[in-house]
Amino acid sequence: MGLHYFLNHKKEDLYKNVQEVYKSDDRPWVVGFSGGKDSTVVVQIIFYALSSMSKNELTKPVYIISSDTMVENPKILEHIDTQLLKMKKAANELELPIHVEKVMPNITNTFWVNLIGRGYPAPRQKFRWCTDRLKIDPANNFILNKVSEFGETVVVLGVRKSESSTRAQVMNTHKVEGKILRRHTKLPNSYVYAPIEDFSLDDVWTYLMQVPNPWGADNADLLALYQDSQGECPLVIDNSTPSCGNSRFGCWVCTVVQEDKSLKGFIESGDEWLTPLLKFRNWLLENRDKEGYREKKRANGSVYLIGDEDNKRLGLGPYTLEHRKEILRKLLETEKQLQHPHQPKYELITVEELKEIRKIWFEKGDWEDSVLAIYEEVYGHRPNWDIEESKFLESEDIKLLKKLCHEEEVEFELVQKLVNLEFQHYGYKHRYGILKDINRILNEEWLHFDQLQQGDNYAD
Repeated sequence: MGLHYFLNHKKEDLYKNVQEVYKSDDRPWVVGFSGGKDSTVVVQIIFYALSSMSKNELTKPVYIISSDTMVENPKILEHIDTQLLKMKKAANELELPIHVEKVMPNITNTFWVNLIGRGYPAPRQKFRWCTDRLKIDPANNFILNKVSEFGETVVVLGVRKSESSTRAQVMNTHKVEGKILRRHTKLPNSYVYAPIEDFSLDDVWTYLMQVPNPWGADNADLLALYQDSQGECPLVIDNSTPSCGNSRFGCWVCTVVQEDKSLKGFIESGDEWLTPLLKFRNWLLENRDKEGYREKKRANGSVYLIGDEDNKRLGLGPYTLEHRKEILRKLLETEKQLQHPHQPKYELITVEELKEIRKIWFEKGDWEDSVLAIYEEVYGHRPNWDIEESKFLESEDIKLLKKLCHEEEVEFELVQKLVNLEFQHYGYKHRYGILKDINRILNEEWLHFDQLQQGDNYAD
């Protein structure tokens, strides 16, 4: 093929190849669009290829999906939303079978619900819990729904072999001899089509600068977004994709990388209003591994020990509830700093996420209803939603219970769990499983640390 593909071939030949793949079967296409250069090239090529086909040849749907992690860089989110609206309008006017959709994580699995609600520590390279929950699962669920509906799908991605030797190796591993499509690494009945796999970086920018954008966007604006950028974050459908922490098309709160060059680059380019986001992100990174902010047990009550035989200690678990409260307070304070009197409110965390966090905290034993208290402390009023009262103990009752636990040398958290269990079963005529749950709570490993120190089964 040579170093350059597009520069050595007519774009009409490229469109013809796409048309041939499109017409070769009745499997619908799912096209990943991140808003970046590679995915923009792919979508442009598809628009032009389909536009030059007759209407009776346009027999199957093409779904353009964009993954919104709900912690996207605000500048990029605005860019992507604008592109999607223009695509949708152009597809309707051109009468193309193109459907534009966003995929997002389930509300119970968003970044803030996991980090602030459940206490997951800020992500790191060896514990990138965010990738599966925020990117892979939403995209793959959409694809699997289409597989269920149509039997098979073709996933169209803007991946290129020249991106890295690892990327080229992965692409070659799953190539079917004599076929353009590759087997998907994880999803059954799904195939991958990479129309610009042989493009070089020069090919990508040459195409974008020479070929007008078919949905009316200005690709020069896209070029401006890439100034001082480290690349883009593609649609992620497996774990072979590296972190997007250095990319302007990644999450603004990414702590997988040590330094966020993306936010810093935008701020240095004149977007000083993003400074509070960078400060919050750096604060989150600095406090990630401080022992005082982390539980000494996992969420299910299990523990693991670290250290040598003579000095075993509990390893770090989730964030403590107190530190989660501090994170929420700082996040809301950061959100407040982004607001302007004559503009709509900019949300870093949604009302639905706050509701879910409130529910998780209550089950954890937050009987003071801290989510509402913290929100009111920051904004001066309660959040604008129909608030279902969840407190069943007054503050004086909680203080008295804590005092009694201290006097009787009983863990307050243990009593909280037992009381919450009773509350969950309250009013049921038959309380199936409650004795089993009580026994499970009383036998959680963290309550028996002394015995664990003397055993070998829990060593790290």
